[in-house]
Amino acid sequence: MAEAQGRLVTGGSWLIAVQVVDRLIGVASVTVLARLLVPADFGVVAVASTVVAAVELMSAFGFDWALVRHHNLSADYLNTGWTLRAMIGVATFVVLTLLAPLAAAFYRLPALTPVLPVLGVASFIGSLENIGMVYFRRDFAFHKEFLLRTAAKLSSFVVTIALAVAYRSYWALVAGTVALRAAGTVASYVLHPYRPRATLVHARELLGFSSWLLAGSIVDYFRDKFSNVYLGRVFGPRVTGLFSLASELSQLPISAVAAPINRVAYSKYSEDVRASRPLGASYIEIASMIWLISLPMCAGTIATATEIVRLLLGPQWEDAVAVLRWLALGTAFNVLVANTHYVYWALGHSRIVAALSALGAAIIVPMTIVMSHLAGYLGVAIAYALTAGVLVPVNFAWLRRRAGIRFGSLWPRVWRVTLAAGVMLVVLDLALPRPGSETAAAAALTLFVKVVSGAALYATALAAMWFAAGRPEGPERHALRLVLNWSKRLVRQDARS
Repeated sequence: MAEAQGRLVTGGSWLIAVQVVDRLIGVASVTVLARLLVPADFGVVAVASTVVAAVELMSAFGFDWALVRHHNLSADYLNTGWTLRAMIGVATFVVLTLLAPLAAAFYRLPALTPVLPVLGVASFIGSLENIGMVYFRRDFAFHKEFLLRTAAKLSSFVVTIALAVAYRSYWALVAGTVALRAAGTVASYVLHPYRPRATLVHARELLGFSSWLLAGSIVDYFRDKFSNVYLGRVFGPRVTGLFSLASELSQLPISAVAAPINRVAYSKYSEDVRASRPLGASYIEIASMIWLISLPMCAGTIATATEIVRLLLGPQWEDAVAVLRWLALGTAFNVLVANTHYVYWALGHSRIVAALSALGAAIIVPMTIVMSHLAGYLGVAIAYALTAGVLVPVNFAWLRRRAGIRFGSLWPRVWRVTLAAGVMLVVLDLALPRPGSETAAAAALTLFVKVVSGAALYATALAAMWFAAGRPEGPERHALRLVLNWSKRLVRQDARS
């Protein structure tokens, strides 16, 4: 058990490091690009990415997920997964090339005609990634993934910034996407010795397991991407660009924390299932750690949205402040259930994930239309937050029914986290004065003060409640253990050196 926990912590640390580096590069990129390009440039690429995502649904079978949980993994299974993925990559390029003129006419954006085929090339290149990367997840060797993702992100950053400086065009963003996929594919073959071969011997089996993942991805698209489709058609590329960057910033608590933890969690859950161990204890421990870190990040984003936009994006992006606040609220709701889907996948219940996604799509589509008529483009962000909130109790009800995990077992561990994050939000957003018109330097100082005071307030409130409750088992105790263990390791390393 201790060895498994050590592997889980080590793997999670590496994947969090991946996301930290990725987000740091992303923030640096956004800060520079927001001043070199205009919102409409981001809007063109956001609309194009929506079309690409729709076509890439063909490749959303999740073969990698199927292979990670497979009991008897062999070369034939790996080769079949790689072959299917490469075939779908070719099909994606062809469809995007043929669809480009129609998409340009629908969105009234002629730029889509040349952009979509280029993004189709990027999609094909990405489909050729070495399938041997699956072994990294099965063996918790996530330090290799750290190297791969960091190399790919740095390559994309260099290409994007260089072309943006030279041409001040959305083509810089397009070229950065191609560089990201190409660097990732090349690095995958450098880091893992496995060399796939073309075969379809296990195609039926992989497609059978992954069909519900595909169904879930399709309804996920209508739930997550409908807003971009709607914005691009109704409000144009400028507003779509505002939402694109606001969404990227609002998703940091999930993309930088929950997502890497969940990738490790899925490997752990799959290992538990193969060993016929129950998942309840692992889920509660992992979910509570996600709440501990991600919820205060969401609260902080809501409270500092004005400073974030002024500092990172600049004055031409002021309209993104209110959008960022509502999207961050929606992200907070998503944090609460961020780990549940991985439980279902590990148990082989991918149809439940598809059903939950379908419900979300059924809610957000009409709500987006209604709220946009009431509140303009801001209504689209409000609809996202409301939909995420509605899905929280539904998700936990299904988790109890299908996986036997009760919310009542999780809540005693996370209520203090929730209350402490709420206290921090109220103090930062209501007690502190709202800033007026500021320079970037003043916004940076205000943001620094709010971040430091907010972190101190959250930690103090959480510690006070934990001690008052008698220091029960929970994320606070687990986080304290991690800090002590890491401190001991550093002391040992210093002693050896």
